[in-house]
Amino acid sequence: MMRRVPHPLIVILAQGTKNPLHSGLPSGLLVSSFNTITLNPTPYVSFNLKVPSSTYQSIQTSGGFVASAISNPHTARDFFLRKESVEYRTALRKNVVDDGRSILRDGKGGIWWMECSFMEKESVKVGDHIVVIGKVMRAGHYGESRDQVLIYSEGKYRIAGERVDVTVATTQRQEGEEFENRVKREARSERQQ
Repeated sequence: MMRRVPHPLIVILAQGTKNPLHSGLPSGLLVSSFNTITLNPTPYVSFNLKVPSSTYQSIQTSGGFVASAISNPHTARDFFLRKESVEYRTALRKNVVDDGRSILRDGKGGIWWMECSFMEKESVKVGDHIVVIGKVMRAGHYGESRDQVLIYSEGKYRIAGERVDVTVATTQRQEGEEFENRVKREARSERQQ
């Protein structure tokens, strides 16, 4: 059922663990569970990940993470790879700025980023997953990208489709309800006569 509900694809990066397999680069993964909890007065976000996880260990060690919305399906694929593979380490080097900032390189499909502090006490373990809560400390855009965020729906990566004007749909629904009510009133009036 939930496979039909689109979710944004977000790259999560954290610097905490100096895993020798990653050659000093951050740990990272692709999530489709990223969500805003609140924007005002303080912005908080959340996402889920399966534990154990080297990225979660890095988040715990560093006390934070960077979330980046992406538009490039190749970047999404790179972060979907198994972490112990040579291909994953190559993808990290190719996609991530290696200066300690945990952000994507220019041209890798980044749209926006949020630097978040990890709210460990507020995070919740549920089964074999943890709901990670982050307080947004800083946010920005990658260049001047106007691209759509990649989404995940029905087991596939996608770009959001056609824009729907809900005011038109609301107006049509209201007109339909008014028509139905008028027909009912006329039928009642005819029965009473």
